[in-house]
Amino acid sequence: MNKEIIKVTDKDGVEKDAEVVICFESEKTGKKYVIYTFNEVDETGNIALYSSEVDESGDETVFNNIESEEDWAMVKDVMKKIVVDWKE
Repeated sequence: MNKEIIKVTDKDGVEKDAEVVICFESEKTGKKYVIYTFNEVDETGNIALYSSEVDESGDETVFNNIESEEDWAMVKDVMKKIVVDWKE
């Protein structure tokens, strides 16, 4: 299975490779999101997941912070489902 890798720039301007877990579009907001990982394991033994809003309106795809509490709640629900499905 081929892994999709994206470039993510952190708050310090350092570009890192991240593995895409899932990309999806919310029917409610019409926005696209990506959930990705650097395959880091947290203190509980789970792989850390990250998410960004995807902006494809310009020449390049840009990953923006998720600003809305409502959007974050929806994305967290998707993340929880991924973790539950993975553990089963």
